[in-house]
Amino acid sequence: MSHTKDDSFIFRSSSFLEIEEKLFELVNRRPAAIPVITGPTATGKSSLAFRLAHEINGEIINADAMQIYRGFDIGTAKPSHQQRQEVPHHLFDCRDACESYSVAMYVEEATSLLGDLSSQNRKPIVCGGSVQYVSALLDGLEFHGHRPDRALREIIKREIDERGVSESWKLIDTLDPEAASVIAPVDKRRIVRFFELYRQTGLTKTELNRRSRERGPQFDFIPIHLDWHPRTALYEQINARVLAMYNAGLLNETRNLMEAYPSYHDCPAFRGIGYKEAVMHLEGNLTETEARELTAQSTRRYAKRQQTWLRRRNDLFLFLFETS
Repeated sequence: MSHTKDDSFIFRSSSFLEIEEKLFELVNRRPAAIPVITGPTATGKSSLAFRLAHEINGEIINADAMQIYRGFDIGTAKPSHQQRQEVPHHLFDCRDACESYSVAMYVEEATSLLGDLSSQNRKPIVCGGSVQYVSALLDGLEFHGHRPDRALREIIKREIDERGVSESWKLIDTLDPEAASVIAPVDKRRIVRFFELYRQTGLTKTELNRRSRERGPQFDFIPIHLDWHPRTALYEQINARVLAMYNAGLLNETRNLMEAYPSYHDCPAFRGIGYKEAVMHLEGNLTETEARELTAQSTRRYAKRQQTWLRRRNDLFLFLFETS
């Protein structure tokens, strides 16, 4: 165990059981604090949170942007029905596929839920890999409601079409590398939103977040970052998970969801990794092998962005599972 200057620490082990025991020890030393378990996709966060819930009689609050959507189960690695019967789970299956959901909405709902559970002496455990959700919660971000401006948005969309989505992302990377690290270079919707806020306020997303952090968090958190080393081992785990999702029926699930939502092209949930590629296959634009490989590639890139974001923070307890 090695301490950093800000008193967070790194615990390395080749035994997941040993990591689990050390994490339980940390949580039990601070019984009034709320554990927040985050990290890249496919690291084992959900199973760790589930075992911790049994250890401390806890209840799990979702911090995954895709697991909020009803019916999107296989491609999001959502906790099983049996797990949700054994341990109370919150903020899962709470939106339909075509409903938009924002960081601000998440913080409002999660903060309210944390307050309710804590006031009833029930033990919340936040778990998920949507790093913007987690960071906003840990930092106590306040959202002051810069409302969408449709006219401005259309102007920005035209500018991005002329400049190119990739070049527009590069401009964000120049203006605000921290924001760029969690925006995929092909995510036109979020690139548009970045420039919309920038035009409205004259401030980058990171600067807006910095100003909104001034109040600080409302709760005492134990922020836990679970990760794997080396990264290639995590990539192998991701490849295996994608194959398992296809074997579990991801294509059938996606086909049924497409039938349930005829306007699926306009629905945020269908933009999620795994579902987007499955739709492309079902529409005849990719073979199944191509869709599976593209899903694994996109997931690996997403995991790398998650790691980049989380490693910039100096307040997380890092538990590193070393596979070699």
